[in-house]
Amino acid sequence: MATLTVQLVAWNGAMYYPHLFASLRKQTAKDWDFVVVDNGSTDEAFAALEQDVARFRASGSQRVRVVRNAINRGFAAGHNQAFALSESVFVQLLNQDTVLAPDYIARCRAFLDTHPTTAAVQGALCRWDVQRDVRTDTVDSMGLRVDRSRNVTELGVGEAYGSVAFSEVFGVSGALPMYRRAALRAVAHGNEIFDEQFFSYKEDVDLAYRLRSAGWKAHLVPAARAWHDRTAAAHRRRGSRSAFERRCSYRNHLLMLLKNEHGKTLRVDSAPLLWYEGKKLAYLLLAEWGTLRGLVDLWRLAPAMVQRRKEVMARYRVPPEEVRQWFVKTAA
Repeated sequence: MATLTVQLVAWNGAMYYPHLFASLRKQTAKDWDFVVVDNGSTDEAFAALEQDVARFRASGSQRVRVVRNAINRGFAAGHNQAFALSESVFVQLLNQDTVLAPDYIARCRAFLDTHPTTAAVQGALCRWDVQRDVRTDTVDSMGLRVDRSRNVTELGVGEAYGSVAFSEVFGVSGALPMYRRAALRAVAHGNEIFDEQFFSYKEDVDLAYRLRSAGWKAHLVPAARAWHDRTAAAHRRRGSRSAFERRCSYRNHLLMLLKNEHGKTLRVDSAPLLWYEGKKLAYLLLAEWGTLRGLVDLWRLAPAMVQRRKEVMARYRVPPEEVRQWFVKTAA
């Protein structure tokens, strides 16, 4: 068994597969297994995925396993399904809308090999124009940034690659993270690494909170480069996101706070948090009534989230103030 598993949850991504799989074939690291979960794609998209998987099998030495779901189970459940199919020490997650530099996997794995208290790493993700296959030097994500209002954004967005020199970060983006399996198991809810109540959106932030509070670290490995199609990214302009995306994102942000926010830090930062959430609510009341359906979801899911909150609080291994140090002051 390889010590690393690369796992892809795919959904109707035929336009991306040739680029992604070509970058996987060029990886300098070869000792890894590959798990692909198709999350209810159309028959045409699944056929395209099978073709690229077949070419990948023919050109490499990796063991490949493909699972097809009848329905879209969401990002969280799809990756949990893939997690359960391997026992490797490290796990590299793939977004279908990414391409990796040849040494991406090798660099991330080398960092985890030599930093035993680090649970998660990511490389420098830059923007990718998939239509023209142009790979830019404009940063898409250097990790997760949280401010005192608990607004979560991507570090370094829009800046030039090379001008940002972060190392340790609060947490890593779900687009292309590598995790230490022992750390994931230490903060899992039963068999769920990602919380399946979230379905999609903010599950990477929720996991980052759980790892941080349990005493694990997260790092950026800037020399590991990859490219991400920003048009498909969750942090693109609000107006271009579907009603379903906006509803899930709003609901999941509140679920994340309910589940992870420690009482001590909540009291200290209650003013900026309430101000931010109040402004958001006012906007939704005026302009996005549909997004407020997320509050109905919140009411329905709150009892289960309260139970999971008890697990999170019981697993705290650092002072809450140590987690709060990552919540930067909001710019004026």
